[in-house]
Amino acid sequence: MASPSTPIPLICFGAHRDLAQRMEQSLTPRFAYPAIVTSFGDLSVLTTLLNTLNPTPRGVIVGGGMKEDGVEEVQRIVAEWNEARPEGAEIPVVKVPAGTFEAGGPAGLVKWIREELGRVYKVEW
Repeated sequence: MASPSTPIPLICFGAHRDLAQRMEQSLTPRFAYPAIVTSFGDLSVLTTLLNTLNPTPRGVIVGGGMKEDGVEEVQRIVAEWNEARPEGAEIPVVKVPAGTFEAGGPAGLVKWIREELGRVYKVEW
């Protein structure tokens, strides 16, 4: 289980910066977004972020508004980056299902994200 005093850094891809910031507030102190990317045009920025952020991100979360081809590109970039990492240092991509926000509003989105990040990172809320 992660220590509450050391947030797990995640890169967040989300179309709405203000919503991503609100989600981050609901995830502290266990998680932090050292980068929020709101433009889905040139995803090569992900490689730069993975190689330059300190501490190194331990995952990528992708909002439900990203088109499937963009999600596949994020997954490809992360898979290539993971291949160069030592065994056990790979990072996951967590994809919020399309329609999660529309179906449950902010509270439903927070619930889904907390449950999924808790499962992936073995974090107890």
